[in-house]
Amino acid sequence: MIYTFTGKNTHLLSEELQRITAAFLKEHGDMALERIDASELAADEIISRVCNLPFLAERKLVIVRSAEQNQPLLESIETLTERVPDSVDVYLVGQFDKRKSSFKDLKKLTQLKEFSDVNERDLPAWIVAYTKEQGGSISQSDARYLMERVGAKQQLLAREIEKLLIVDAAIARSSIQTLTEDSVEESIFALLDEVFSGKSSAALKRYRQQRSQQIDPHYIIAMLTWQLQQLALAVFAPDSDKQTLVQAGMSSYAAGKMQRLANSTTKADVRRYITLLSDVDMQIKNSAGVDADAALETYILEITSKNL
Repeated sequence: MIYTFTGKNTHLLSEELQRITAAFLKEHGDMALERIDASELAADEIISRVCNLPFLAERKLVIVRSAEQNQPLLESIETLTERVPDSVDVYLVGQFDKRKSSFKDLKKLTQLKEFSDVNERDLPAWIVAYTKEQGGSISQSDARYLMERVGAKQQLLAREIEKLLIVDAAIARSSIQTLTEDSVEESIFALLDEVFSGKSSAALKRYRQQRSQQIDPHYIIAMLTWQLQQLALAVFAPDSDKQTLVQAGMSSYAAGKMQRLANSTTKADVRRYITLLSDVDMQIKNSAGVDADAALETYILEITSKNL
């Protein structure tokens, strides 16, 4: 049987694959397990190895990772399904492009399971449950704070939880503040919040922290532009509320943040912020002698001074 595992939620995907592998090894032993990196082998060799009968075992499990990187293999899925023995279970793992015909073939010819990201509304509850599974505890409010600080990706959150539990089984906000770092997205939003509140020193400190972590100025500009575009949507949308912004494509969490900023921001302000940032971006790109850090810090100070 051939299965396809795909989807953005790599944490759940990995957990499910580990569960399947552990159960298989317990029953059939490690001689019956084969792992293949599809990015390193030709399609013919992969098919040959997959289709070999089990050795000294009743069944064989083959895990083929990075399958999306081997287009000849994807084009040979029909051949593979015809040749794979009944005693062999194959898992094709990768991030497949749904627009391609090969994805349609996978969906038609294999048992395809897509692992989607957990809704952000449900993530704090998942954090509490996962922490408990790992032998620790965390409050619902601190779980939300952890999500807001490091981002809404389960795999990243799981790693941070495991790291925090090494220090203390009871995860406290003080530990989260000390042992984790803001995601770039969260840090840029916090920077905007500080700018709009007239906190120039805090905004500059946050910008310099990003640079000390080797975040490129062009990436910071891109993130600021993205955040300002979301803010513009919140400010310019007629009678916008959180649900309206969610329907426009924002996550529930981002919509709540932007709605709060929009309540204290005018349309003229948003236009000015975006125009000035565009000017800074053009200066940095078109003038070799421009200091990117100086230009961005000047931008931060100019915007902050207008919000004192």
